[in-house]
Amino acid sequence: MPLFLEPDQRFSVSLECDRDKPAETRPTFFAKSQTMRNQRKVGEVLDSIYADPAPDIDEMFTAACDMLATVLVGWKNMGGIEYSREALEDVLTFTEARELLRLVMFNQGLTDDQKKATE
Repeated sequence: MPLFLEPDQRFSVSLECDRDKPAETRPTFFAKSQTMRNQRKVGEVLDSIYADPAPDIDEMFTAACDMLATVLVGWKNMGGIEYSREALEDVLTFTEARELLRLVMFNQGLTDDQKKATE
């Protein structure tokens, strides 16, 4: 079924470094499923990060966090920090932000096997 027919569909995403943590404590992000149009927008942000000449650091960080704020809808197990656009800059490194954008772009959440292995 095309994703656009279920606009509220979301999936869980975890950073590679957290994938082996138990499900009940694993930091987990919740993302909207992305259509091709939205995947293109995420890809454009990722491409701009690697452009030559590279944008300045403030532009790169802002673009990454702004895009994450449009594709993420929440998180859990984040040390009591409430989800917000501003909090993204407080809990993520730039490398982690890029990883999340890549995972969300391709709708790559935890597989059923990964979820079961750590539950």
